[in-house]
Amino acid sequence: MSTPFPHTVVDESVSAAERYYTLLRIVRLGPHTVRVRVHREVELEPCFAAAEVLSCDMTWTPLVMHHPECWFDRTATPFKHVNVKTELEPLADDLMRRVTAILVKSITLPEHVLDVVGALLAVAYGSTGEHVITPDDVRWAKASGGPFRAIDRPDGSVLFTKAHRHDCPLLTSECEIPCDGRCQAVQAGAGDPAMT
Repeated sequence: MSTPFPHTVVDESVSAAERYYTLLRIVRLGPHTVRVRVHREVELEPCFAAAEVLSCDMTWTPLVMHHPECWFDRTATPFKHVNVKTELEPLADDLMRRVTAILVKSITLPEHVLDVVGALLAVAYGSTGEHVITPDDVRWAKASGGPFRAIDRPDGSVLFTKAHRHDCPLLTSECEIPCDGRCQAVQAGAGDPAMT
């Protein structure tokens, strides 16, 4: 099993009223955005505790939940000044532990990007191509040439490039303005680990 991504809480809010209280937390977990919601009311039925992951199409997809029967009696009956964090944070933390166990270290890409990377692999290595990118390959690529960019072009094609500096008009205009000719071409064999 891979090491899970570290998580960063990017937003958290609590609210309480006479008949309910709620904790909402948004967490960045590697490439994933996770929303944890725990809601406690006076009655069991409307209560919930759930974690959802933000999908590529910007919708929340349910991932894990705690059934209210498992925690309702262990939390305080709602009142306006309840300490929401004390009551609901253990549930939110447990949901995040479960999410982390599910979303082990992986690379998640939108469908369009997968299609384009698959086409690049097929062009480079054939229609049944396969290639492993090692950490040394990544280090070399980051240290050599310009910044990597993938730019959607108006004709439906995608430009993958490392041949242009970060302020090249081609990159800053997303291919609307051509390169100004001041970029140095990337030398294919200069230190390329695949060439040695």
